[in-house]
Amino acid sequence: MKDRTLLGVMFGILLGMVLAQSGNLSAQAAPAISCQESKTIFRDASRFSRKGNAAENMTKKHDEYTKGGWRFVDMETYIENSDLEGFFLTYSRDVACSQVGA
Repeated sequence: MKDRTLLGVMFGILLGMVLAQSGNLSAQAAPAISCQESKTIFRDASRFSRKGNAAENMTKKHDEYTKGGWRFVDMETYIENSDLEGFFLTYSRDVACSQVGA
């Protein structure tokens, strides 16, 4: 009797696992196809007074691009003759593939 009960429990667990997986597989949507568009801009630090306003103005630019659907990707500093000249800011966003290069 114990063997039949144990066999029934094992069969039930196996059946439950199979049904759970088949439900997940049929509920998964096909991945959306999208492309990315990137943009790099230069922010001149000398216009913003290096010590006071460069970070504040960069934050304003981040907010502006975020509202436009862009996300911040990278920042590189541009130094010439040991002086901070500016920043290269790179932003990216997802677009429909038909819009790339348009």
